[in-house]
Amino acid sequence: MGLKEKIREMDFNWLAQGNHKISLEAFMEKWANNEAIILDVRTEEEAKLSPLSAFGIHIPLNQIPDRLSEIPKDKLVCIICNANIRASIAYAFLIDEGFDNVKVLASNPSELVGFLKPGKIKKLLKRS
Repeated sequence: MGLKEKIREMDFNWLAQGNHKISLEAFMEKWANNEAIILDVRTEEEAKLSPLSAFGIHIPLNQIPDRLSEIPKDKLVCIICNANIRASIAYAFLIDEGFDNVKVLASNPSELVGFLKPGKIKKLLKRS
């Protein structure tokens, strides 16, 4: 589905359902099952402060058009940034480029780091 089609379906009900987003808990379960990755679209400077490379890849938003081949199409791509503005732009761009398994992570990097309390990842990995 291209961007025009995706935008046409973005009515009140579509937005209210939040199908374009994924919760941190749902992402972590899919990540633990090797079904999802994070696409971190923050700047280099931001990513150095709280790297998320263990969960996926870092490609600053302005580099995505030139680095599309690095983004897998065989997994759910969950996009993250500090305020979800850049993540939403990346979401729209990837949809327009033919990616159909993309969501915006309904969380920010600080919340993700806070979620990773001792033992939580270990328990999550044991379930999968």
